[in-house]
Amino acid sequence: METKLLSKQAARMPLVRRSHLMIWFGLMVLAAGAGVISFFARQAHIHPTGIWTVAGMDIDPMSPDSRQKLEAAARHWQQNVLLVQAFRPDGGVLQARVRYGELGASWDLEKTLQRVQTMARRYPVWWRTVLAATGQQVSPNVSPVFHFDDHRLQGWLKRWRCQVESAPQDARLRYLAARQWEVIPEKAGYRLPANTGALIQEAVRSGHGVCAVRMETVPPRITSEHLREIDAEWTVATTRYSERERNRAHNIRKAAASINGIVLLPGDTFSYNEVVGPRTFKEGFRRAPVIVKGELVPGDGGGVCQVSTTVYMAALQAGLQIVQRSRHAFPIEYAPAGLDATVVYGAIDLRFRNDTPCPIVLVAEAKNGRMVVRVLGAERYRRTVKLQRIVHAIIPAPAKTFPTTCLPAGVRKVRDKGHRGWRVSVYRIIEEPGKPPIREKVTTDYYRPQPRIVLVGQAMPSRPSAQETAPAQETQPEP
Repeated sequence: METKLLSKQAARMPLVRRSHLMIWFGLMVLAAGAGVISFFARQAHIHPTGIWTVAGMDIDPMSPDSRQKLEAAARHWQQNVLLVQAFRPDGGVLQARVRYGELGASWDLEKTLQRVQTMARRYPVWWRTVLAATGQQVSPNVSPVFHFDDHRLQGWLKRWRCQVESAPQDARLRYLAARQWEVIPEKAGYRLPANTGALIQEAVRSGHGVCAVRMETVPPRITSEHLREIDAEWTVATTRYSERERNRAHNIRKAAASINGIVLLPGDTFSYNEVVGPRTFKEGFRRAPVIVKGELVPGDGGGVCQVSTTVYMAALQAGLQIVQRSRHAFPIEYAPAGLDATVVYGAIDLRFRNDTPCPIVLVAEAKNGRMVVRVLGAERYRRTVKLQRIVHAIIPAPAKTFPTTCLPAGVRKVRDKGHRGWRVSVYRIIEEPGKPPIREKVTTDYYRPQPRIVLVGQAMPSRPSAQETAPAQETQPEP
C-alpha cells in the first residue's frame, strides 16, 4: 500500500516541475517580447503613450487639451509663407510671398481631431509596434483637414493679378502730316491661368512652400500686319468752332482725342458712345450749351455733338454703312441740315460699320477752331462717294409775342430768334472699282420750326386811389 502511494507522488513531481518550467518560459517570452516591442518602438519613433503628430505638433487624442493644442498648431501653421512664382512666356519671373492665413487657408479643427482619433483607434500602440516589428512602419504624422475661404483667396488673387498681368496693346497708327503716318507695333499681354487658385490650394496642402504658375500669352487684336495695308487717305471732313467758348472747345478736343487712332477691322461697328464714354465732370468734361427740348441750356459735355457730326460726315463720304444716326431738334450752325448727328450718352448713339474688305483708321483732331476727321484705308478699296442734299421745304419760324412789364411800354425785345423748319433728304452715289454705281437714300429729316419769341413792354397798371380801395362802412338802422 505504501509502495503505491510513493509511486503516485513520484509520478506527480515531473508534472509540477513541468508547470513551473512552462510558467518561467512564458515569463521569459513575455520579457523578450516586451524587449523586442520596446526596441522596435524606438526604431519606429512610436510614442508609447499613443501620441500622434499634426504639422509638427504632438497631439494626444485622449487628452482633454487636445483641441487647444490643435488650435495653437493651426494658428502657427497659418503663419507659414508660400512663394508664388509666375513664369512669363518671354522668360520673366514675377513672384510674391504670402502667408497661408492671407490666402484664407485654415484647418477644420473638428474634422482634423476626428481624423486623429480615427487613426488612434485603427492603430493602437501595440498594433503599431507589431507592424513595425514586421517591417510595416506606420507613420505617426496625420494630415490636417484643410479649409479655404474662397472669398479671401480670390481677393488676394485679384490684387496680385493687377500687379503681374498686363493687357495687350494693339498696333497703332500715328498720323504725322498730310498723307504721312507711321505704324507703332503691337505688344502681347500676359495673364494668369484660370486654375491659379486651384494650384495655390494644392501647394498649400502639399506643404512644399512653392507654387509655380506659367502665365498665358494674350495676343493683341490689331497687329502691324493689319495696318501695313493702309496706304491712302479716303476722305476728310471739317467743321469749325470758336476757341473763345473755352468750355465747349475743351469738350470738343477731349472727344476728338478719344476717337483719334480708332481702328476698325472689316465687320467692326463704331459706336460713338462706347468710344467717347460718359460726358460728365468726373470724366473731365465741362459745362457748355446743349440742346434740351429745342432750347440751348447749360449742360455737361456741350460741344461733343459737333464731333459726332464731323465723324458722321466723314463716314458718309467714305461710303461706310450707317447703322444709327439721329438729327438735332433744329439745324445747327456748323453743318448743313441733314448732315448733322446728335448723341446722348445712354440714349442716342452714332454707329456705323466698316463694310469694306480692309481695316480703316479714324484720325480726329481739334485745333485752332477746326474739327477735322480723316478716314484712312487701302487705296485699292477706296470708294468714290458723291453726296446729294435735296431741300424739300423751308418753313419760316412763327413769331410769338408775350407782354411784359419788365420793358418800357411799346418796347420790343427778341428773347429767342427761333429756327426755320426744314424738310431735307440726303442721297449718296457710291462707286467702287469693278462695280456699277449705287445711288441710295440715306435719310429724310424734318426739323420742326422753333418759334421766334418777342417780348413787348406794356405800362404798369395804375394804382387805385385810397377812396376807391377803402371798404364801405356799415350803417346801423335807425331806431
